[in-house]
Amino acid sequence: MAVRPAELRRLPDDGTTVFSPYAADAPPLADFDYIQEEWVATGVEDGHRYATTVCVRRPRDVARFSGSVIAEPLHVHGIAPIWIYTGLYILRSGHAWVEITAQKTTLDQHVKPTNPDRYGDLHIEGPDTSDFDANPRLGNREPAATFWSELIRRNRAASSILAQVGAALRGPQGPLEGWDVGNVILAGHSQTGSVTSYYIQEAHDKERLADGFAVYDGYFPSGFPYEAFHGVDVPIVQVMSDGDVALPDYSFRPGYGGRRYRRDDSDEAADRYRLYELAGVPHMGTRHAPFNDVALWQTVHGEEAAKEGVTFGPGMNSLPHFELFAMGLDHHVRWVANGTVPPRAKRLEVGADGFFAKDEHGNTRGGVRCAQLDVPHSIYHPNPVKPDGTPSYLTVGTEEPFDAPKLRTLYGDKATYVERFNRRLDELISEGWLVPDDADEMRREADGVEF
Repeated sequence: MAVRPAELRRLPDDGTTVFSPYAADAPPLADFDYIQEEWVATGVEDGHRYATTVCVRRPRDVARFSGSVIAEPLHVHGIAPIWIYTGLYILRSGHAWVEITAQKTTLDQHVKPTNPDRYGDLHIEGPDTSDFDANPRLGNREPAATFWSELIRRNRAASSILAQVGAALRGPQGPLEGWDVGNVILAGHSQTGSVTSYYIQEAHDKERLADGFAVYDGYFPSGFPYEAFHGVDVPIVQVMSDGDVALPDYSFRPGYGGRRYRRDDSDEAADRYRLYELAGVPHMGTRHAPFNDVALWQTVHGEEAAKEGVTFGPGMNSLPHFELFAMGLDHHVRWVANGTVPPRAKRLEVGADGFFAKDEHGNTRGGVRCAQLDVPHSIYHPNPVKPDGTPSYLTVGTEEPFDAPKLRTLYGDKATYVERFNRRLDELISEGWLVPDDADEMRREADGVEF
């Protein structure tokens, strides 16, 4: 049965407070001549009326629109990780970005409290969310299991809402009316990686457009280890950071032991799939401000870190997390939009103990590489390391710079290091493992390494 598109109505700018995903105010939209609009989506899910918000960012000038729309559910913490990580890439590329508040917990705990007058009539049917703790102690197996099961139960309407809003984004009335929408991609990271994964598993085959095609032209699920995806009739590019799956038993996400998300890549028409495992990279990117502040993570995770016996620093992991996500998303967009087949990557190497194998410097072997790993100036931990040398479950990473004698032993002098770094960077760009627009910032980093 064809999905019935949601009805979309733009909310006026009345000068009062408007909800926007936390930490999603960079890069500035005005710098790229983008605008932001807020819409309300209404429809029926399982016999119940719903009304929820849709945040749209698009070029002011339709001539700049690429034809691609990146849709992202709002995360249970009120953030939009895909925007945080790839917003710069989206703006440079002329893509539209749409945040869909598809989960009852996010609507009730983040959107509505921002402005009760503006959002008072919004509602998603489901169990009460007022007592739901969105910040569980995930290092403990039982609370973690309860958290994930309760999250699914309370947000049972999410897949239907995503299908209806996704269908409406192509319709004649809405934020992209009159624009040539070529494709709509559903993306998510971490908790919204799970929302995207559940949609693929539960709704993709069931929720179809009137012409029989899929609502979404592709999926970009990241940061959430789930069972391996079955073949679907649109491309999937799945990204897993080293720190997502560093623990062999996934002790903080019960049921996903053995890295069962892993499967072979495929170019079959009904099973187009790529898996990109990012070597050395943590679950959350900490290369850029404000996320590179050690004090921030001591405040956020200090109590849990103490229980694990780990510390943050001397610096946060500075591998190009955002840039590697942008690379993966760019390959996915090109695959969906133009049929450009993305490269295949090696998997992270697993040691006899089940943890990922390390090279002579202590950095992870295999996987999707970056120049910082192949021409290193530091040890990059994708998770803070426990006293026994194994990774903790914490979702950020740290790094330890090499001292000057080691740098001189490895490279001789700074000029040689910079030359080797830039040569490797050029190789990775030519192989498709870095968007060329991100290269200058990497070269500046190499120039700043002190011998």
